[in-house]
Amino acid sequence: MHPRRTAHLLSRVALMVLLSAPFLVVSAQDAKPATGKDAKAVEQAPAAPEAVPEPSVPEMEEEVIGSVSPAERMKQGGKTMLFLLALSVIALTFSLERAVRLRRGVVAPEGLVDEARDLWDERNYDGILALCERRPSTLATIIDAFVRHRHCTSQELSMLAGDLAGRDMRRHLQRAYPIAVVATLSPLLGLLGTVVGMIESFEIVAIAGSLGDASLMAGSISKALVTTAGGLVIAIPALGLYHLFKSRTQGLTMQLEGEVHELLTAWFMEARRGREADHAG
Repeated sequence: MHPRRTAHLLSRVALMVLLSAPFLVVSAQDAKPATGKDAKAVEQAPAAPEAVPEPSVPEMEEEVIGSVSPAERMKQGGKTMLFLLALSVIALTFSLERAVRLRRGVVAPEGLVDEARDLWDERNYDGILALCERRPSTLATIIDAFVRHRHCTSQELSMLAGDLAGRDMRRHLQRAYPIAVVATLSPLLGLLGTVVGMIESFEIVAIAGSLGDASLMAGSISKALVTTAGGLVIAIPALGLYHLFKSRTQGLTMQLEGEVHELLTAWFMEARRGREADHAG
């Protein structure tokens, strides 16, 4: 190679090395591990705060709902809740009374018809009357009337039994009527308490001059709706119990009609057919 060209090439390489030297120094310093003051500065640097997870919406709802006890809810309802509490006591009292009194043993006891039929076949009328006194019920009242009016026709006795049974079963149904009254009044009284509470809430907001405060309005409306919820809580089971006792009364009435029809057929229809057969013979 020509000496002049070789010198020119070497001069270019040297120039390139000189130009790239500063960049090599900077990169070496960046890659160099921290020591001394630099290491201490890194260690003393405050760590970034950890992100605290925000509570979810269901968790916030549980906290808000669980923070208010039932007693506090009652106080929020005001005086209206006292009237609703009185109605609930009335409904509970009559429901317990109907659960005890409205049963077959009080209306048509099992076995009473068979015992009375045996005594009737023996013509032991005094024994039938004593049996009715020992086992008081609607059916016993009808059997007692049959014995005392045994000389009447079967049609007259059927009308008598219908009157006695209808009067007694209507009395059973009327005893459950207060439960229906409670079921009707409770939601209306709760709604009245809500309306009164809403009026008071708007007055408070107007006086405070914070009509645009959504939190104040929401709290007032929440307290006002407590009475409506209380009225529905009382009315729903009361209405269900009333229809339950009404259905039970109708079922016992059908059982009583069957027992009375059996008595009329066994005591008077068969006896009448026997007398007609004797006259024909």
